[in-house]
This record gives sequence, structure tokens and C-alpha cells, in this order.
Amino acid sequence: MAILSFGQSIPDILEESLSSVVTVGVFKTDYAKHSLGFRGESAPEMAYKEALDLAGVSGSGSGFIIKKNGKLYIITNAHVVENASDEEGSIYIYTINRDKYEVKLIGGDSFYDVAVLEFIDNPGSEISSIKFRDNDIRIGEKVFAIGNPLGEYPYTVTDGIISAKNRTRGGMTGKFGFLQTTATIIWGNSGGPLVDKNGEVAGINSQIAFANTPDGDQILQSQINFALEAGISNRIVDDIINNDGRVKRAFIGLEMSQRYGYENVGGDNYDLVKLDDLPVLSGVIPGSPASSSLSDKIDWEVESVNGKQVRNIEEALGEFEKIVPGSSISLSLKNDTQSSRVSFTTSELKAKELEHIAQYVLNQNKDIVVDYNHPQVKFNMQQSNFYQLSEKEQYRYKMTNKNKQDSYYVLAAGIYADNTKSMWIIENLTDMGAALKLTGSMGVIDFYVLKSGSSEDDIELLRQYLSDDEDIIKSTLWY
Repeated sequence: MAILSFGQSIPDILEESLSSVVTVGVFKTDYAKHSLGFRGESAPEMAYKEALDLAGVSGSGSGFIIKKNGKLYIITNAHVVENASDEEGSIYIYTINRDKYEVKLIGGDSFYDVAVLEFIDNPGSEISSIKFRDNDIRIGEKVFAIGNPLGEYPYTVTDGIISAKNRTRGGMTGKFGFLQTTATIIWGNSGGPLVDKNGEVAGINSQIAFANTPDGDQILQSQINFALEAGISNRIVDDIINNDGRVKRAFIGLEMSQRYGYENVGGDNYDLVKLDDLPVLSGVIPGSPASSSLSDKIDWEVESVNGKQVRNIEEALGEFEKIVPGSSISLSLKNDTQSSRVSFTTSELKAKELEHIAQYVLNQNKDIVVDYNHPQVKFNMQQSNFYQLSEKEQYRYKMTNKNKQDSYYVLAAGIYADNTKSMWIIENLTDMGAALKLTGSMGVIDFYVLKSGSSEDDIELLRQYLSDDEDIIKSTLWY
């Protein structure tokens, strides 16, 4: 083993890793998210010499420094920095000797929850870099999580083993490609490295697990922790650095949906039950790669993607994420009387394609008329099928009798709920398309809107059920 041949112990490896780990502090935030040698003292002496002063920070997380093409970059989770303002002085990192450096976001991917930052200030000599592991990790291998849990304990190291691989998670973002580990992490560890016994990054620490108690409370499961595995992380980081801040994705041009209803399981408790056994091809975006091949297959069930059986929207999304732009895709579909296999070539998802997604979805809503000549997303409300939500009190009511002459600007879109508040800033149709892709699987979309001529204090929170029925959740995927 490399460790033994070089005479390095686990503490030696970890001490060398410490100087590549940073605390990420966000000082200025927006109203919603944006769609992350030799030293005079030893690393441990510097790391634990004094407390880290995070005064003025609105939020914090962990990160680590890598070198690509001869340049240093900081890797963290997207959720650590996606609320940061675009203003100067919004994001800083703190290194091992508590020096503070201004950095800026060069890009990221909210879906995989990865962000890449670069230095504005010149990095100091106390900083070192760490590399991603380039081979698969095995179940049972020893790993160490390094980060700043709770924003109060920088350079905390916890140990554990790899418990499982290729875990899939729920929610809107960070779904696929997770290592499960017993190396404990907590809030503030987000974005820090999961380091193997050779001092290489096995994954990016991203999520923690909870279990529901009989009375509805949630309990942290400290032995179940998740890190986005190194192979996926490294690919995403390379894309972000080399592709103008974004990950390359295929564009197919289809809408796929699956409906769920509520079933009472006792008292006030309800479970979601499938109303559609399989995902349904519910629409095709005009002019897209799918348009000529799938326009006559609307309302057909989708059985498989590239030969892999899919039982729900999440499994279909997982297969779509594996497709390289410009490559072929094959779908197997069926209706009540026949089956069909259709193949065609994808294109690449860029800003224009996101606009097309937004236009397609907005045009399906017959309750609004969108002003496409305006640079922002602006519409007039017709017979409303929106629900009004309250941020302060738990109620909603269906909106009626809106003045058709009133114009509304969409400021943000996403999900606003007790346990999930993920609202994405909307400045144009491209932002809207990205927010729709991230949110559609939830079956509802919430909007911050502002009526033309109103003050910012009059922002309204609206909800639309994609099924047009609050008793039916229509999980929807646009890809």
C-alpha cells in the first residue's frame, strides 16, 4: 500500500489534507437562490490555534481546494452559496490559519448540488490542494469527513467506512450517485471533502439522513451520511470549469408525467398512491429532437429508456442524466393496444433550449397570457387557477376575480413549504426553464410575483398544481 511504502500514517495523511479544507462564508444574500509546501507552523497547530471568527456571516459551509489546469479552485455544495448575492464582497473563504479571502462563484449545478468558486484575492502560501480519487472506492474502505460542523468547529475530522454505493436520494436536487458512509456530518459540513486513507477526495459531503418518529418528529441518523462520489463530482467540476460554468446535458424535448393521489392511512396521515402505473409521455416541445419522433405518442406509457426499465419519473430522470449531448436515445412505449420503440438523436441543453421549455410550459397554462416581448417573465392573469399562499400563516385559497388588465412579474419560482423552501430567482425565460426542470417532479410550482406598479412589500406567493387539482399530484419532468 502507498501509505506503508512512504511510511505515512493516517494522522500524517489527514494533517496534509487539512490545509486544503476551507470554511465558506456567505455575507450578502438575495431573496431567493441562484439556478459551487512548507509552512512556518504545522497544519494542526494553525488549524486549532484560535477560534474562527464568522461575525457577519449569513450562512456558512465547508469546502476544499483543488488544482485544475494549474489554477486553484474551491469546491463546495451549491446549496451553501446559491443564495449569495452577485454583489462584490458576498462570498469569502477562511483557510487553515483563519486568513480570509474573497472568492466568486464561476458556476455550479443545483441538480447535483456542486459549486465551483475561484479566488479574487491572491491565495496565500498556507493553502494546499487536494485531488479527487480516480478509481472506484470499495464497500468497507476507511474514510474521513473534514469540515466545519455547525459553523463553529472548523477542521473537525470524523471517521467511518463506506457503507453503500450509488445511493439515490429524494427531493428536487442531489438525487443520484451518492456514497453512504458512517463518517458523521452535520449542518456546516456541507461541501467539505470525504477523504480516503490516501488523502484523496472520495466524495463531496452533501446530505444527512433523518427518520420519522411515530409522533411526526424527525431524528438525525448519525450513522447514515451521504457524499457525492468522486467520479461524478470530478466530471461535474471539469464541466463547470471548461464549459462556462455549467454542466453539459442532453436536450430531448419531452414532457413526462405521473399522477399520484392521497390515501388516508389514519387520522391526519396520508400516503401518496400511484394513479399511473408507469410514466406517461404527456407532451413534446415543438422543434425539439423529440418532436418528429414522439408527437404521435402523446399519452403513451414509457416502459424503458435505452433498454433500462423505468417505473417512475425518478428512474427515467436517472437514465436521462447518463445521456451525452448529441448521442442517441431509445424509448420503449406502449398504449392499450400496441407497443413501439423509438430512437432519435439528442442535442445539448443551452439557454435557448431552457427558454423553449419555459415557453412550452407557460403556454399550457390557459389562465395567463405571457408577454414574450418583455425581458422579464411577465403575464396577465385570466380566469385564475392559482392558489394564494401565506408565508406567515398556514393557509391557502383559490384565487378568483383577478383584473385581466393587471400585469404580474415573476420574481422567483420553486417550492415554498414548511420543510422545503427552494425558490429560484427568475430574471428571464432561461431562469424559468431551469426552475421548472428542478421543481416539476414535486407536482406543484410556487411563484413569487409582483403586480406591476406595486412595491416590493406587496410580493405575492402563488401556487399552481400541475394537475390543476389540489387532490392530485402530477409529478412532471421536462428534459
